[in-house]
Amino acid sequence: MDEPVDIYEQAALNMSIPEGCDVTRTVYASIKQLISHDIIDPSSVGFQSCEPLCGLCYHGSKEWDYIRFNIIVVGIILPIVGVFGIVGNAISAFVYSRPEMRCSTNFYLFSLACSDTGVALTGIFLFSLETFRPFSLTVARMSGQLSAIVYPMGMIAQTCSVYFTMCAGVDCFVQVCLPEKVRRAFSRKETVHFLAICVLIFSVLYNVPHFFEGFVIDCYHKDLGGMSKEVCPATLRYNELYQSIYYKYMYAIFLAVGPLITLIVLNTFIIGVSVFGSSASNTDDTMSLILVVLLFISCNTIALIINIFESYLSETLGSKINYIVDLSNFLVVFNSSFNIIIYIKYSRPFADTLFSYFCRRKPKTESPGLGPPIMITEKPSRSKKCKETLSRLLVASQPETPPPVMPVGSDVV
Repeated sequence: MDEPVDIYEQAALNMSIPEGCDVTRTVYASIKQLISHDIIDPSSVGFQSCEPLCGLCYHGSKEWDYIRFNIIVVGIILPIVGVFGIVGNAISAFVYSRPEMRCSTNFYLFSLACSDTGVALTGIFLFSLETFRPFSLTVARMSGQLSAIVYPMGMIAQTCSVYFTMCAGVDCFVQVCLPEKVRRAFSRKETVHFLAICVLIFSVLYNVPHFFEGFVIDCYHKDLGGMSKEVCPATLRYNELYQSIYYKYMYAIFLAVGPLITLIVLNTFIIGVSVFGSSASNTDDTMSLILVVLLFISCNTIALIINIFESYLSETLGSKINYIVDLSNFLVVFNSSFNIIIYIKYSRPFADTLFSYFCRRKPKTESPGLGPPIMITEKPSRSKKCKETLSRLLVASQPETPPPVMPVGSDVV
C-alpha cells in the first residue's frame, strides 16, 4: 500500500533544480509537495533560469472547438449578463430599502440583492478573466494573484444568496400559511436581523476551508515571455475524505439538495393555500410561485451534479467536462442576475416603487395579480407596499371581505 507513496516521494527528492539556484526557496518546496502527493507529474516540471515554468497546475485546453465555446459563453456572454445583474441587483437593493417597501420579506430580498451582486462580480472575475488568461500576461498575473482569495469570497456570496432566498421563502410561508401569532413573532425586527446575521456567519464559516485549498506560486510564462503567477491546489483539495465529506455530502445537504427540497415544499404549501384554497384559481399567482422554484432548479442542477460526481465525470468525460463546467458557471451568474426581471414583471409594489423613483410615475392603486412568491408579505402594517401585496392574496380567497389589520409592530425598520 505504501509503494506508490514512496515512488512519488522519491520523484520529488530527485527533482532537478538548476545549479546556482537557492534550493531553500518556498516555490521549490511547494513543487516537491505536489509531486510527492501525485498532484502533478514530475516530467511536467520545467525551469527558465531559476523560475519554474507556468503550466504546472493550470492546463488550458488546446481544442479549438472548446476555446471558441469558452470565449463566446464565458468570455463574452457571461460578463454581459453579470454586468446586467450587478446593475439590476443594485436597483433591487435600492427599491427594497425604500421606506414604503420595508417589511420582513423585503428585507431578505434586499439582502439577497446584495449577495447576488457579489456572486455576479466574483463570477466575472473568476470565469471571464480566466478565459483570456492564455492571451494576456497582465490578465494571467491578476488572475493568478487574486483567484485564491476571490474564489472563497464568491462562494461566501453564493451561500448567502441561497440562504437569503430560503429566508424569504420561509417568511412567505409563515405569512401565508401560519397563525397570526406566529406571523407577528417571525416579522419582528429582532427576529429578521438575527436570521440575517446567522446567514452571514454560517456562510463565512462554511466556506473557510476554501481559503486553504490553493496557494500561489511565481512562474515564468514561456508563451507570453514574462513572469506570472499561478494557483496550485493544496494537498487538502485532493484528500479523499475531504472530498467525500465536504464536496459531496455537505454540499448536497447545505447548498443543493437541502435548499432545493425546502423551497419546493414551502412553495407547495403556499400554492395550496393561495390557489387551491380559494374559490377561483389564479393562474398568474401559480406561475409566479413556480417560476422561482424552476429558476433555482434549472440553474443549480448542473452545479450539483458536477460537485457530487466530480471525480467520476472527470474520468468518464475527460476534457469534455469543461463544456459542462462552463455552462454551470454561466447559470450561476445568470441565476444571480435575473431576479429583477421577475420582480418587475410579477410584483406591482416593486414596479410601482421603481417607476415612482426613476420615472416619477405615480403608483397605481390596483394591481393585476400577485407578485413572485417571495414577495408575499405579512398582513398590513405601516408599509403601504406590503399592505397591497397581502391584500391581493386575501382578496383572491375572500373577494368581499377586507383584510384584518395586523399590529403595527410587524414592520422591519
